[in-house]
Amino acid sequence: MSSEEFINTPELAKRTGISEITWARRRVQGGDNTPRYLKIGRSVKYRWSDVEAWLEKQARNSTSEAA
Repeated sequence: MSSEEFINTPELAKRTGISEITWARRRVQGGDNTPRYLKIGRSVKYRWSDVEAWLEKQARNSTSEAA
């Protein structure tokens, strides 16, 4: 049995400080501006490990680095 942690959009917003509306917009846009997510029925869930990996990819050393 896996102990993978799944979180919903309100919890993601709380943990990242980015609003639920922004996360919804990012899901529509797709690509690199959102972590991978699962759609289970009408529910959206994020694996916390996917969120952490996505956040790590966002890390920069200076403002001149390409996003």
